[in-house]
Amino acid sequence: MSRSIPLNPRQLEILAWVRNGAPEDTYDDYRPRIIARALHNRGLVTVSGHGKSWSVSLTDDGAFYLDNGEYALEPDQPGPASSSQAPQFAAQQKPRPASRPRVPKAPRVGPTDAMMAALAAAEGHRIEIEYDEYGRYENLARTAERFKKIPEGMRVTVGHDYRTRAAHVTLHPLPEWRTRVLAPIPVPGALRGASDVVNVLQTREDFEIRSSEKSRALRLAQALVSEAERREYKVAATKARRKNQWGYFDRNDDDPGHFKLVLGIDEYRLSIFQITEKREHVATKSELARAGRGYALPKWDVAPTGKLGIRIDNSGASFWGGSWTDRDDRPLEAVLAQIMQELELRHDAAVDRRLEEERQRIERKRQWEIAREKAVQELTDSHRAELLAGQVDKWREVAAIRAYAGELEQRALAEVDDDNRTATLEWVQWARDYADRIDPLQRPVRVPSLPEPTYAALQPFMGSWSAYGPESASRW
Repeated sequence: MSRSIPLNPRQLEILAWVRNGAPEDTYDDYRPRIIARALHNRGLVTVSGHGKSWSVSLTDDGAFYLDNGEYALEPDQPGPASSSQAPQFAAQQKPRPASRPRVPKAPRVGPTDAMMAALAAAEGHRIEIEYDEYGRYENLARTAERFKKIPEGMRVTVGHDYRTRAAHVTLHPLPEWRTRVLAPIPVPGALRGASDVVNVLQTREDFEIRSSEKSRALRLAQALVSEAERREYKVAATKARRKNQWGYFDRNDDDPGHFKLVLGIDEYRLSIFQITEKREHVATKSELARAGRGYALPKWDVAPTGKLGIRIDNSGASFWGGSWTDRDDRPLEAVLAQIMQELELRHDAAVDRRLEEERQRIERKRQWEIAREKAVQELTDSHRAELLAGQVDKWREVAAIRAYAGELEQRALAEVDDDNRTATLEWVQWARDYADRIDPLQRPVRVPSLPEPTYAALQPFMGSWSAYGPESASRW
């Protein structure tokens, strides 16, 4: 591929990603590998392997491009091979103008460095980003933390709201619990005097730890149990899992774990597990014979390693995380205090959440009672206003009847025909009697009784609330 074509922004980003060590958690697709292959063809990176063995490294030319924004100069091509043609070539060749000195360009800034620079310069150390970009910025935040680009005592968080389609990145101080110095939890060197919980673990079929690491796993469990009891938490063994129809133990969201720690009313289930790895399968003679008859051979074997892990089997929000494993730079023994802190942080958060839920419940009840009281008043007003309007209509009707009867009487008195006059006056008298019977002023005036505040009667006046209570959904 020609080195005369400058890199586009995406290629520059991948080149900077390679310089940062090509962290795997920055991208979640294979586009970086495809772009890296194009950079390899230009001599800017070196790509080797494929699949899980794929790796990439920056070349000197790649580092030069990142620092200067252009390719490094290639060595001159060799001159003509024939000496007899040299004079003719020299005669035709024009003198080469002297090259001007190159002005070094400012080094290109990678996406992680660009994000950190923007956060440092932004007001409140917060930048707004496109909603669809929040996943990419979460990867950049992890990369910044991994390569220690975040100032000491600070952290980068990415927030987003799907309802408003808004997202932002913030640089702010670490919470107090992240900077707290934790006292290490001692791990016993032997299982003498082990607790009942640990004794049960020794015989559990679902405690799938290789015999060479089982003693250490039990001692780690004993350390957590002893520390929990020292802090006056309750500890108990959990019910063992059952094997499925194929003879394996299934894991799911309701995994009971191996033992549980009870903090207040909150239970946290913990499991100790063995780290496994894939190893290339070595076929036996019998398997090779079966392969000759058309049977497929497994490509990999899953084999246990000497490393262990501890997992909190409860779902929900976490602080440090939900799983810890042995690492080359840190064994599990060094994070037992962090595991206990994680449980206490979750418990404190659960207590705060319940208190907040209770506060919100009380506030909802208060607002609902106000809404119901208002609805009762509106129902009463509506009922009485309807009665009042009916009385006013009757009163106006009575006045109109009486006025009409008076006019009709005047005509009747002027009537010459006796029969017509008698009939008209009879009609006038009935009209006046009827007006007296329906006249609301002819009856005692009383305040109407209150309407019965049934759920159906109140609901039209409850607004967004349900007449059945503050925790019921409104049907309106």
